[in-house]
Formats: sequence, structure tokens, C-alpha cells
Amino acid sequence: MQDRTVQPANDFIRSRRLLSYQVGNMQNQGGREYQEDSFCFVNATDVTEIKTQGLLALLADGMGGLEDGKAVSETALQLLREEFLAMDRGGNLAEQLMTAVRRTDESLFYRFSGRGGTTLVACLIYREKLWFACVGDSYLYLQREGELTRLNAEQNQCHTQYAEQIVQGNLDPRAANEADGAQRLSEFMGSGQIGEMDASRRPLILRAGDQLLLCSDGVGGVLNQQELCDCLAKPTPMQACQEMEREIVCRNRAYQDNFTAMVIRCGY
Repeated sequence: MQDRTVQPANDFIRSRRLLSYQVGNMQNQGGREYQEDSFCFVNATDVTEIKTQGLLALLADGMGGLEDGKAVSETALQLLREEFLAMDRGGNLAEQLMTAVRRTDESLFYRFSGRGGTTLVACLIYREKLWFACVGDSYLYLQREGELTRLNAEQNQCHTQYAEQIVQGNLDPRAANEADGAQRLSEFMGSGQIGEMDASRRPLILRAGDQLLLCSDGVGGVLNQQELCDCLAKPTPMQACQEMEREIVCRNRAYQDNFTAMVIRCGY
């Protein structure tokens, strides 16, 4: 009698193909005396670490109107990187990311005695899902099927005042836009008391072809959405970032702010 070995059913189950990620970045001092933007990727080039820990992308725009903008933005990223590495991947990542941002804000306040500040865009990708937490007026975009959508809102006096107007029944944004100090930040890292942050409570499921763009207002406040889409159409994320830089430099704006961009492209 012929011996037939029956393999367990699990042996026939193939692992689903996971998304991979390509990244690119650029940074330019613009017309400013100092570069106060900072950025970093964590695990961007390590497939194994992405699978076990996830991919972290951070962008911080140090506030030139306060002291030590560059030191504050760099320290914010260092602290958040440490928080990321200590996260419980089996726990609530949305809550952990928001807690990490608040802890970092408090640490910055004590380290710099409340005299420095920075914006923040923090993106955590784990198991093909995106969580984010943002403070200030830097930009986070998702491009999907050619459509570019901003995922976060600017936290400045203009938006705060307009929100108050809406509650009062006034839907005309002109008064908020034209008010003195309209672009002054209402929330920033280093204040020691973030009132609220723009954060995702539920993860966004990523798809092949998606692109994420993190950028400071030196990019998002200069290039419109169609121009950003044109740049993101380049063959690689690095080329997309280089095209953004070229477009901004060609404008030769007299008071061009520091500008930084990071692109993450999802695919198989």
C-alpha cells in the first residue's frame, strides 16, 4: 500500500504580498539666514524592521520667531524616534502616537524653557496602515488615484477664528484671513500645553499607488495642489522631491522660507 503523506492545510496558505515603500526627500534653506527645518525617516530602508516595527516619517519646522528653532526641531525628532522604538505594536497605536507627541512637547518646554517651538508632522506606517499626528501649520497630503487630499488642517489663528465664526453662523472666511496675526500658530511643539492636535483616531488603510507628502509651509504654501501633483508624477519619490525644489527655486521669491519635503510611495 502506497504511503500518502497529507500536508497540513496551513502549508498551502501563502502569505499575502505586503506593500513596500519608496522614499525621497529634499531640503533647501530658501532665502533665510538659517535652516530651521528638520526631518527624518526611521526604518525606511530596512524591510525587516518595517515589518516588525513599522516605518516612521517626521517633519518639524522650527519657529524662526522664537529661540533655537533648529535645535528645537532636531530635538523633537530625536525624542519622537525614541518614543516610536518603545511603542507596543500590539496596543493602540493612535493613542500611543498622541501620547508620544504630548510627552515630546512637555520635554521640549522644559529643555528650552518655553523659548523655542516647532511644528510637527508625524506619520507612522505599520502593517499597511497609516496613523498621523500633526501640530502647527506643516502639511500632510495623500495622493490616491491622481487626487491630492490634505489630511491635516493648519493650526493657526486664522483657522481658529474662522471656526469660531462658523459657530456664530458666519461662513465668510475673509474676516479671519484678513485679521492681524492670522498666520500666527495657535498650537506648536514646545509650548508645554498643546490644547489639541490634528491626529487620526483610526488608521488609514494604504493601497498600492498611494503617495504621502509631508512638507513644511515653504513648500505647501508656495506650490498649489496641481503643481504638487505634477511633481508627484515623476518616476521616483526622489525625482518628485527634486522637481518640487526646482519649481520653488525658479520662483526666486525674495523672502522664501526654509523648505523641506518628504515623499513615501506605496507599491508592490
